[in-house]
Amino acid sequence: MPDDSTVVERIYLSDVDPHASSPIARIGDLRARVVLHVLFADTLLIGDSQSLNNKYFRSLLSTEEAEQVELERLFDHTAPLADPIAAAVSTPLSDLTPLLDQGYIRVARRVGCTLRELRDVLAAKGVDNAAGPAYAAFLDDLTHAHAVDYDGVMVSAAFKAGVLLRVEAGVEARTGDARAVLHDLRDWAEEQRPLDYKALRDRLFGIRARFPGASADVLSALTSVDQWAGESYRQALPEVLDAGLGSPCDVPDLLPERRSHRVLRLTGLPSAMLNEFLLSRLPVDVLLEALGQPARNALVGELSALRRGIAPDTALLGAAATEFATWMSAAFTRTFAQTDDIAGAHLRAERNEMSLDLHEDPQSARYGAELSVRDAPQRPQGPTGSTSLSMTVVTGADEEDLEQPPRQPVAELDARARLAA
Repeated sequence: MPDDSTVVERIYLSDVDPHASSPIARIGDLRARVVLHVLFADTLLIGDSQSLNNKYFRSLLSTEEAEQVELERLFDHTAPLADPIAAAVSTPLSDLTPLLDQGYIRVARRVGCTLRELRDVLAAKGVDNAAGPAYAAFLDDLTHAHAVDYDGVMVSAAFKAGVLLRVEAGVEARTGDARAVLHDLRDWAEEQRPLDYKALRDRLFGIRARFPGASADVLSALTSVDQWAGESYRQALPEVLDAGLGSPCDVPDLLPERRSHRVLRLTGLPSAMLNEFLLSRLPVDVLLEALGQPARNALVGELSALRRGIAPDTALLGAAATEFATWMSAAFTRTFAQTDDIAGAHLRAERNEMSLDLHEDPQSARYGAELSVRDAPQRPQGPTGSTSLSMTVVTGADEEDLEQPPRQPVAELDARARLAA
């Protein structure tokens, strides 16, 4: 269990944001990302509204919620047909409650508002996928001992400031009707006290409905506002809490190649702990055992230092990564090798090697470490079509130091390429 007196960092997982236009559309996809980030962070943070409104996250904690999601899938005639073999073996594990009970995952909760009360507010607003009262009460009881309080006014202000900054830049870059629409949206947003995310999205929907014949430039501008609002929304809470951000990897977050050089490279490491399907099926008792390994804790400590711009001990980093990857490989083998199900078959098909690369950018005093399976796209796929994830950890950078292309919309990023920054 993380010791509150020694926890040095918290990583906010943006994938749980129910508004994010990301390719996570299955319970197992989210579970694999949650498990991966838990393995490489002191504490994983989930926002209070996200913990209530994301049906896939609810399914990781409650069998009843998982069954409800499965019923919705069965009766959703617009959804693509699932692979019957994959569907038969992909029953989600709703077993992650010990991670919240022990503080490995914590809910960031606005001061003066229980999750029960927040659920009622969100339901009254008509928020999509709002949790039921029973789940909210269950989550309140489960998480209150390790909750991380935040000032809702400050988060709202950070969200609004982020939206206005992005919309103002859009006004300057556009012309004609698109510029006029963005100008009006900016003025409306400035008047809101506070600016509510759902109200902003409803505003955008209303504009599209009133002007069905709008030009492509206007429609593009409205889509951009939706994307900008999503980016601001997922950054506001970690900004106020001074927490790291766990998300799909985007180019601006990486070290500039022309300025950085490699200071460590390890190859030939066991790669099972980056296997997406195996992570989605790893039982929580095995995960808890992994979280207590000295090698894992040493690795997390070095990555934590790196994220804060402290030069890691390369010898310790390499030794810890090697020992922990080996331990995880043995744990997967112990858990799945003797089974006849798809997890065992996928483990036996896992023949790739993982590498660890550490780079330094002396100009900005930033570091970047990446765990990856380079040849994952070429390897034969198991029956589930599972692929390998990657994990990149970088020192945070000032915006003026990025010298990189603009950020891509979340929907265009590869959600398998993970970032903690």
